[in-house]
Amino acid sequence: MGLFCYTEIMKKKALLVSSTIILTTALIAISFVRIGSVVSFGDNSPYTLNLNSNQKITTSSTSGFNEISGNVTTTMNNQIALSGYNIINNNNGWQTLLPGGYIYNPVSSTGTNNKISGIKSIKYVGNDSLELHYGYSLNNEQIIYSFEETLTAGIEYTFDEHTPSYFYIKNNNENNVSIDNLIIKYSCDAEEYPLSHLKVLMIGNSFADDTVYYAQRVAASYGIDLEIYDAYIAGCTINQHYENIQSGATSYRMGSMNGEKWNYQSNMSLSDIVTSNTWDIITFQQASAEIGRTGTYSNLANLVQRVSNIASGNPKYYWHQTWAYDYDYADYYDYFSYFNNDQEAMFTAIVDRYNNDVVPLNIFEKTVFNGTAVQNVRSSYMGDTFTRDGKHMSSVHGRYLLTCNFISTVFGIDLDLSPVTYRPDGISNTYHAVVREAVKNAQKYPNITTKSQYLSQEMDNYDLSNYTEIDAGLVGCSYYNSMDSGKYFQRIQNHSGVSNVYTTTMKFTRDTLPVGSLVFIPESFGYRPEAWVNEGIQSERPEEQYNKALEITEDFWSGYQYRAFNIFKCGKTPLSEQYVNEQYDEIFDGFHIFVPNSQMGYLQPKSNNPYYSNDQYLFSNHDLNIDDYERLHLDPIIGFYKCDELYSLFNKYVDDTAQKFVCTRPFYTSKGELPAGTVIIVDSGYRWRSDCWREKATYSPRPDNVTTNFTILDNSFMSTFRMRTFNVSKTNSGYVYQNATDFINHFRIYLEK
Repeated sequence: MGLFCYTEIMKKKALLVSSTIILTTALIAISFVRIGSVVSFGDNSPYTLNLNSNQKITTSSTSGFNEISGNVTTTMNNQIALSGYNIINNNNGWQTLLPGGYIYNPVSSTGTNNKISGIKSIKYVGNDSLELHYGYSLNNEQIIYSFEETLTAGIEYTFDEHTPSYFYIKNNNENNVSIDNLIIKYSCDAEEYPLSHLKVLMIGNSFADDTVYYAQRVAASYGIDLEIYDAYIAGCTINQHYENIQSGATSYRMGSMNGEKWNYQSNMSLSDIVTSNTWDIITFQQASAEIGRTGTYSNLANLVQRVSNIASGNPKYYWHQTWAYDYDYADYYDYFSYFNNDQEAMFTAIVDRYNNDVVPLNIFEKTVFNGTAVQNVRSSYMGDTFTRDGKHMSSVHGRYLLTCNFISTVFGIDLDLSPVTYRPDGISNTYHAVVREAVKNAQKYPNITTKSQYLSQEMDNYDLSNYTEIDAGLVGCSYYNSMDSGKYFQRIQNHSGVSNVYTTTMKFTRDTLPVGSLVFIPESFGYRPEAWVNEGIQSERPEEQYNKALEITEDFWSGYQYRAFNIFKCGKTPLSEQYVNEQYDEIFDGFHIFVPNSQMGYLQPKSNNPYYSNDQYLFSNHDLNIDDYERLHLDPIIGFYKCDELYSLFNKYVDDTAQKFVCTRPFYTSKGELPAGTVIIVDSGYRWRSDCWREKATYSPRPDNVTTNFTILDNSFMSTFRMRTFNVSKTNSGYVYQNATDFINHFRIYLEK
């Protein structure tokens, strides 16, 4: 049997009507409605539900399970599918029959809902036989086992080993099959949360803020009214929280999320915050600086006990597992060095501390495995690219991942059961699939990284065998504005607070970006396809866009002589903020233009090296063969590094001095970049300076400029530093102006193959 999921059910909705199904012990009556030759389980079916006085479905006194029975007739090629999104009305609210036999009553007089945890058996009384299809899945979405059995009239089929994630019954006989009674037995769990309204308090720090930033908006897609609060002190550890609740320290800021922003109340104590409301869930977490360190959890049980002593109602306590730092995180306080600046080592330590210091306490009902979910996404094409500073989540993709994992864990919701109508700008279908995969695997395999199947993005959906990639002429810290009164036809490189948000391509004509070309935009970025009718100032600009693949059509060029792309991080965060500069590298690595081979004409492939002959001569003069080396593609960023200025990786992008430099991305020792034997060539009239850092602090003295045209690096160049960078300038201190791409080409780095 092929893959069967909720979307297939919704497409088919195939059930023929006959009579009434009655849940005898719970007094449920469900009326089927005939629509042509099918029975619809859709929202408009006039189902009724009568609950007992406690507003709960009770366990059958005779079978130990709940039973649904009744009369159904099925015709050839129609199916009974107790899956899908089926609404059942009652006097107090609604019920939803979910895949796998889950029935929720989120609105009732007692404020509780029932969760029928699984299908135990199925049989029918009638004639002939039917096909029974059922299977097991990860969160009811990805099928891992599926079966097809014969369901014979009068014989009870029992699901002994596992509760199936879905099932449906199909009639493939030549004649109709009459079903006098259809009996489905379920097990029944205790009361669950009221899904209609929930109050959550997170006792933590900024990592909690990241986790629930989009939570209200995503929860609303499921009809859930979610109140989110946090008890916040930056970087606060478990021990600090415990000391504070004992002393009554009023150093907390209580944040409450209201739609799209946090509202804050300062100078509060932790006790004030805990007693300010009646909470359904309270989460706890360790500070990222200590989450993987031994000996830092000694007061966790004491902290939870103190909170429990003063909390009203009966809140449930969850553990919030946070995540490891990026590999290239440059650390002010040397927290990362505890793990030898190794992300995998930090994640392993996080898992070990959870299993050794948290689980044995047996005080948390659930764990939100955000640390595992983050590692899972890092194994996809996203890599180490979705934090904003090496540890906090990026404003769009990182936070969206955490929210989805949080919502899925807290409510036990499969992310695909109800369409998530809210997605921040820039969340593509591909990334959404990555998130779903990461969340499912984090919940199923919380102690390990599960490698993603999404190793690249939109380009995987295209056959590029008849295309050639060209150089897009990317320049960081610049943008176009065709309506700017002074620079309407130029890159704008010196606008404070704006230039460093964008990266631009060269300006294209119809010949250099022909119809039929494909443009791919990296995940978590958007773009504006700037357009000029002529070389003058324009009266309007195209809108910003977020699709990840753009096919160049006749419409794209209709009425225009020139086009270009401004590329920006979703959320418009500056790309040149200190230690966020690797986001430029995301653009350089992820933005691609492919031209049909038939349209290449005089265009040069991106891999073309016009300096090959000249550099071949220099290599041979040093008894080296250039063919044993690969040239790095160095994209220019306007501006410069200055390692002897406090904590500043990029510095003064938009001042007059910055216009005399282009710089490269950073190179990291931890990644094994720029090994001994790397060759650097600089042309006459140009020079380079390699700023360097041993830690996230100033480094002095600053290295000198180098004008030697051929340099072979030795081990000392990288081994004594965590990070090195390159500034390229003219020896006469001339300006870059508009030719940054040509500028950087006078500086070339070759790595041994």
